Amino acid sequence: MAIQLSLSQLLQSVSLDSWKQRVVDIATGVGLQTQNWASGGYTRILVALFSQFYKTSSDVVPLIAAGGLLDWAEGAWLALLAKQVFNVDKIEATFAAAVEGITLTNTGGGFFTFDARDIVFKRTSTGKTYHNTSAGTLSAGATLELDIEADEAGSDSNAPVATITELVTTLLGVTCTNTVALVGLNEESDPELRQRCRDSNAARSIGGVKKAYEFFAKSARRADGTPVGVTRVLVPPADGTGTGTIYIAGAGGAIPGPDVTVVQGVFDADVTHYGFTATAASAVDKSIDAPCTIWIPSSLGLSTEQAQQKVLDALEAYVQAAPIGGFIISPTAGRIYWRALLGVVASAIPGTLKAQLTSEADITIAANEVPIWAGLLADTTVNLVT
Repeated sequence: MAIQLSLSQLLQSVSLDSWKQRVVDIATGVGLQTQNWASGGYTRILVALFSQFYKTSSDVVPLIAAGGLLDWAEGAWLALLAKQVFNVDKIEATFAAAVEGITLTNTGGGFFTFDARDIVFKRTSTGKTYHNTSAGTLSAGATLELDIEADEAGSDSNAPVATITELVTTLLGVTCTNTVALVGLNEESDPELRQRCRDSNAARSIGGVKKAYEFFAKSARRADGTPVGVTRVLVPPADGTGTGTIYIAGAGGAIPGPDVTVVQGVFDADVTHYGFTATAASAVDKSIDAPCTIWIPSSLGLSTEQAQQKVLDALEAYVQAAPIGGFIISPTAGRIYWRALLGVVASAIPGTLKAQLTSEADITIAANEVPIWAGLLADTTVNLVT
């Protein structure tokens, strides 16, 4: 007779000890004197070997069972499910980059000619490295702006303005600083991909519903297949005229004009209902910083710079996820609430004794503005308490 297993049983991995006990129970059931099997003996070794084989073989069962269920599939299985069932491609990590984002200043008398990838830069506080992606010539006493890209994909290589200040490549008399913030995207998380799969159902609507605009904006790709990087979308309430503006932004804020055009093309082709007009527009950057002071135990073993970095990273992640138009608590307009920022600061380092913001005032965000992080390491004052 076939064994009937519940969904919870299919999704649950069986431990090695459980498999050993099952083998022993079966042996007992057929009349073997298992109580006489000595620990470390030949029979016990065979039980261990068979149990390991069963566990290795059975571990794929939960993966396969979960792989067909949106709420349980994970990792590569979820990516496969998203593509095969929802026709949704997982968004891969991108490299933080900026056009003319790094400035070289030649205070010496040297003359330098660079090809792409000749120069390696470093953000000292994180140890992340970057390289130039454009060529140029730097004369004595002159400055040169070069395109720059991170060596490692994802948000760990993000760099606010003026934080990439170290030259790994030796250039006598030359200094560097990034004049543009570099922002890269992490690989799409499982919860984010699940939500886009659900949002993709709205793509079948002929009415241009809110979720359809969100899905297509976040899924937009350039002609070369790279993602535009939209992470935030605001679809204002309909005004009854058949026209509307859809504001879009990425983790780093405003979307460049060419990428807005890409999203507009997607809207026109796949979303907006005949007879209606939807205009894609980049949200306007609203710089957010949060100067603060924290008190942490010296026993945590963190240096001042390490503590500052943890606070900065936590605040940056919070602001990058804030919606276009800010957080709205009716009847007020959008805000970034200072108490929320204080909570982020206080929880950035487990064990923090006290946290305080320099300004205890909410930050007003207009409907077309997107919060972007503009804080620096030095904005956080660290007090080590013994």
